[in-house]
Amino acid sequence: MTHKIRTTLLLLLPLLVAVYVLLNQTARAAKPKAQQGNLDLRQWTHFSDAPLPLNGEWAFYANKFLTPADFDSTTPPPDGYIKVPGIWNAQPTANGPMPAHGFATYVLNIQLADTLTLPALNILTVSNAFNLWINDRPVARCGKTGTTASESEPGYKPQVVFFHENSRQLRIILQVSNFAHCKGGFWLPIELADAPVVQLEREKRLLLEMFLFGSLFIMALYHFSLYWLRRKDPSTLYFGIMCAVISIRSMFTGENLIHLAFPELNWYVARKIEYILTFCSAPVYVTFVWMLYREEWNKWVYRIITGFGVLLILFVLFTPSVIYTNTSYVFIGYAWLTSLYTIYVFIKAARRKKEGAIVFLATSILFLLTIVNDTLNQLELIYTGLYLTFGLLLVTMAQAYVLSSRYAGAFRKTELYADTFRKFVPVQFLDRIAKEGIESIKPGNAEKVQASVLFSDIRSFTSLAEKMTPEEVFVMLNQYLSFVEPPIRAGNGFVDKYMGDGIMALFESNALHSDATNAVTAALEMQQTLALLNTQRTKAGTPELKMGIGIHSGFVIMGTLGGNERMDSTAIGDAVNLASRIESMTKMYGVELLATSQTMERLERKDELLFRFVDRVVAKGKKEAHEIWEIIGWKNRLAPLETAFVSAYEKAMEAYLDLRIKDAYAEFEKCEALKPGDKVVEMYLQRCRGILESGRTGEVGGSTILSEK
Repeated sequence: MTHKIRTTLLLLLPLLVAVYVLLNQTARAAKPKAQQGNLDLRQWTHFSDAPLPLNGEWAFYANKFLTPADFDSTTPPPDGYIKVPGIWNAQPTANGPMPAHGFATYVLNIQLADTLTLPALNILTVSNAFNLWINDRPVARCGKTGTTASESEPGYKPQVVFFHENSRQLRIILQVSNFAHCKGGFWLPIELADAPVVQLEREKRLLLEMFLFGSLFIMALYHFSLYWLRRKDPSTLYFGIMCAVISIRSMFTGENLIHLAFPELNWYVARKIEYILTFCSAPVYVTFVWMLYREEWNKWVYRIITGFGVLLILFVLFTPSVIYTNTSYVFIGYAWLTSLYTIYVFIKAARRKKEGAIVFLATSILFLLTIVNDTLNQLELIYTGLYLTFGLLLVTMAQAYVLSSRYAGAFRKTELYADTFRKFVPVQFLDRIAKEGIESIKPGNAEKVQASVLFSDIRSFTSLAEKMTPEEVFVMLNQYLSFVEPPIRAGNGFVDKYMGDGIMALFESNALHSDATNAVTAALEMQQTLALLNTQRTKAGTPELKMGIGIHSGFVIMGTLGGNERMDSTAIGDAVNLASRIESMTKMYGVELLATSQTMERLERKDELLFRFVDRVVAKGKKEAHEIWEIIGWKNRLAPLETAFVSAYEKAMEAYLDLRIKDAYAEFEKCEALKPGDKVVEMYLQRCRGILESGRTGEVGGSTILSEK
């Protein structure tokens, strides 16, 4: 699926969900509503399907507390009829508009159908203290009602009321007082149904709210831990705070779970916490979005949104509930404008193809649709159900997904960087200089190890490069290195560094072979792969490449060199320097592969190899002489002429070392006949002639002292 198609589907998701919900909404009969304090439910047969909200016109008695005794003989005339659910603010009364703070009595007469066998009421919230009677019997209460603020005590206790009535006539009397909130009366409907249906609906709400709290709180803890482990990314901190704020606030609303945990919690304290958490959500959320998409924000808009949110919080802190509860109206507008601007930010981020922007945009639009849906359901304009909680959970989980995706992407990048890093710093080095992980690398990390050091170089590289462009040189070098590097890895070795056309590689012992055997085996395989490359180059009409290799075995120091900001891994020591000198000697002796006696001593499978002693040399800057040997190749891969030549060479060298110079000279001449142009043979013929001419046949001289590297 292409990015464009995936983006289109995500943006269409909110619309598709909305259409699906509208097309698949539960078929419902027209719900009966109360008219002038009376509700006729004799034809309603759906009590076992879903709770019925007792909405409509209730009789309203302003500034009066009526009890069942007041209705024994006559029914007092109401001050009017009030729409439920709704608030009584500005409700017309005989003494003028009803203020928010006061007390009143609601009355509703209901005629029931015979299908209602086990009646029960679901009371979500009434602002903010009430007493409830059904047919003269008190069945529920919340807080303490009173005619003054000092007499009353607010409360918030959603509850299910069970009652048994043989009569098909119900009279509900509800005393309500409010001296603590800016809105008085009903906010949400009272629902009627069979007891099992009401109980099941409440249990569903409780489970959903507990699930919401638990999910969000766990996400909060998870993202707090992410921030604790990686403080360079503060977006995880703000997302964790947002999840914590929403999860804790959910306990103060709906079914008021906080009351189950802390029954004695003061209403004033609970409401102040609820409002502070509500007003915290917007600035925390926009800060989270700001952290993700800072380039898409106008910084002044961000400052205004967060600053206004802080002002609302301070207002709640320092004012009483009768004042600060009025800010809920302000917050609705503030939240809508903030949501619309963040959607604008997501659109800009999506157009710039920022990571996660499409998901944020789609879920934010969907969340706004759930708000609209729930508002229309409360107004009974549609009957699709309430989805705000699901929308909130979806948005939060989508945001968590985006953050997790960012972290997964960062982890994948880290793995990629680590894999790429290993191409620059071999794992054999990392095992020694970073035993506690890459982050533990520092200058001076080092370890002494036994190893065989291999140096290789392309013959006449300078003259070749002078005839090529820089681009062509790079192509040639990469082609060459791609052929000769694999045998090094196959031989339990690794390239320490590339030096233009040169290679420095290190070999260690493994369970099968010694470091020297691994190095020599790799060197011979490098020669084989170079031959394959030269076949390709010949067909392409380009000149063949020739290579010299030098090997020495000994102790090296593997570690890091440099400063805190720039370091390099390398191996240093006499063994490294001598191996480099040995590789340079291949040009002087006209051979392709030289190894020191230290390497030959550690070499296994010697009987399978063809090799010859070349010389004793003292490298420039050194005092100690070293024997060097040419390793020609595996016997089973060489022509018989090579074996015959080495056999003749060994006879000549034996005579030379036994001081039988004339015999040695004759034998070296035979070698020259077998292999004309061999520089080593020519060197010894020249030495023999010099000794015979000088008459000093009792000595063959000391070591060859080199004046050049």
